[in-house]
Amino acid sequence: MLATGNNSLTSYRLSIRYGADGFSFSVCSTLDGSTVQTDHFPVSAPAAAADVLRQALQKPYLMDYRFQSVELVTETQATIVPLEHFNKSDMLAYYRLCFPSMAGGGCSITDMQYQILPPVEAVMIFCLDQNLLRIVQECYPDVKACCSDAMLLEHFAAMQQKRPATEDSLQRDAYLHVADSRLFVAVFHHGKLQYAASQAADNDNDRTFLMLGIWKALDLHAQRDALHLEGAASAELQKTLSEYLLNIDY
Repeated sequence: MLATGNNSLTSYRLSIRYGADGFSFSVCSTLDGSTVQTDHFPVSAPAAAADVLRQALQKPYLMDYRFQSVELVTETQATIVPLEHFNKSDMLAYYRLCFPSMAGGGCSITDMQYQILPPVEAVMIFCLDQNLLRIVQECYPDVKACCSDAMLLEHFAAMQQKRPATEDSLQRDAYLHVADSRLFVAVFHHGKLQYAASQAADNDNDRTFLMLGIWKALDLHAQRDALHLEGAASAELQKTLSEYLLNIDY
């Protein structure tokens, strides 16, 4: 049962995001989506993550809210497979095929999670330490395990569905989200997903190189196809990309 507070009848959503710099807690209103409280708990080493999470979940202010839903979002590497080819028993094999470094035991079958994405008829497979999930489940049994890449892909799919139809049947739309140390790219053609992936990139030179590399590998057209840029994209990155790509919106 989700924790409930008696200070308000308003419902809230709790999002716990786990990344390289630790845990970030966000309490959002389900009425208008506004963020009403945030908190950050740094993690000095992966081995300390469980203790930090336990302490964070004991913060008294969490009992002041009525949580309609709770999600644990991880910023780990993820891979995507078509829904028609997805099989739970193959998740670890899929993951290790894409990320060979995990073959040494960095992720076990019990750590594998998946998120079905109906708008793109695909499944995102990711790794989440089972101990961290259990710790949150002790307080919020109905917590939903999520992947940040999956959430971005759902966001881009929704944006793509809202875009007006173009007369150019060949035009494709590429969506780029820039974060501090990663970028996520998704490419659609008339609402159908053609490509989705995240890459490590913590500077504009790497971001430019990766984005233009993806553009070339997918044979995207520099003038016809559109790039939709969002997130922490610097003015310098925007300027550099505009030297190579004509159709960019921010």
